[in-house]
Amino acid sequence: MLYTFLKNLMRITVRVFFHSITIRNKEVIPAKGPLLVLANHPSTFMDPIVIATILNRKVFFLGKGELFKSRFAKWLLPKLNIVPVYRKQDDPSQMSKNEETFAKCYEHIENGGAILMFPEGVSFTERKLRPLKTGAARIVLGAEAKNDFKLGVQIVNIGLNYVDPHRFNRDLFINIHKPIKVVDYKADFEKDSFEGVRNLTLEITKQIENLIIAIEDDKTYELVRDVETIYKSKLSEERGLSKYEKDAEFIITKNIVETINYFLENDRQLVESMRLRIKNYLKNLGELNLSDGDIAPKQNRKSFLISTLKSILILLFGAPIWIYGFINNFLPFEIPGWLADKISKQKEFRGAIGMVGGMFTFLIFYSIQIILVWKFTINFWLTLAYGISLPLTGLFAYWYFYLIKKIKTKWLIMILFYRKSVFISKLITEREQIITEFDKIKINYYQVVESKKLHPNN
Repeated sequence: MLYTFLKNLMRITVRVFFHSITIRNKEVIPAKGPLLVLANHPSTFMDPIVIATILNRKVFFLGKGELFKSRFAKWLLPKLNIVPVYRKQDDPSQMSKNEETFAKCYEHIENGGAILMFPEGVSFTERKLRPLKTGAARIVLGAEAKNDFKLGVQIVNIGLNYVDPHRFNRDLFINIHKPIKVVDYKADFEKDSFEGVRNLTLEITKQIENLIIAIEDDKTYELVRDVETIYKSKLSEERGLSKYEKDAEFIITKNIVETINYFLENDRQLVESMRLRIKNYLKNLGELNLSDGDIAPKQNRKSFLISTLKSILILLFGAPIWIYGFINNFLPFEIPGWLADKISKQKEFRGAIGMVGGMFTFLIFYSIQIILVWKFTINFWLTLAYGISLPLTGLFAYWYFYLIKKIKTKWLIMILFYRKSVFISKLITEREQIITEFDKIKINYYQVVESKKLHPNN
């Protein structure tokens, strides 16, 4: 009952925390039958929460054994369907307890249940997939072998692609692969159990790598990020994509990574010269407190006067609502971030603590505020209206704050154009030249790809 209540509560919280959540291939997840769900692990306990909320079935989780140290944790975590798994790097003396963990997993799978695991074994906020542990493959192959491969266990691999899991109102793209049938590895496992586990783990690795943006080194990661900053919006416009088509944007980023990797192997000098050129351009922008989007040409851009006048009118008429929303929502919004800073210095925990902490702070503050209004007014409809107004004006206050920043940036750009018109013009010209160079590189790469398709043996 606690699990069901928290899952429904977290489903609402997740939807509020993220600006948008796009799920690709959700329909391939089996609605029943023994299932192992595997995913990359960029954001500690935010990842299991997100996945649990999209699964329309009860799921069991494998959690680090060190989480079960206190009496309270030993009582609470099993009620949340969390089973301890012990890692050598935490405490080698506890490794023998994993036999009990495997036995529980076997039992759960035999009963047609679903288990969620993160086979990397660690959480890092990186566009990278770390080497996978073999535990997941060992569990499902062991369970099937124990039951003559008649259970019908399936594995669903999920790729979590956050824009930024540690900040409120960012996008999330969840990429899901069609299931692996464990029985397909029966022959490998029966011939050589180690080989069977290895082959299944390799397939899992291959699938998850295809579901995420996997970049091996930091320099390439930075270059991909910078190219996305300057060029991704143009590629989206060329393909007629809306800002909501996150699956198509994901493919664009994949193509950017593939193109950079190709030229790193075949023309590293070109890559290095572009890297320096982009860094210099972005550095000059940063010195003016501008971003690439501030000087990028936009389709259907309204005149400065009309858009500014409209924004000022919104600011004037929206100010009372902003003040109301700010007063009622400031503390429950700010406290989770403060707690995240105090509780953990690891960035992998920030978003998760903020999201879960926000769920509780808003529940507590909203409850107290609504009770106080009821006690002072004894008016049901007024209290109801007040309760409904809290989240709505809170979201408005958040949007209003960013509208102020947007107007401030517009005026900054206008002032900079007046005072430093030559420098700004040079930056715009440099941006255009970088885009032109990107176009040439893209055409060159596509020609290579097409040539390989026509002549695969060359």
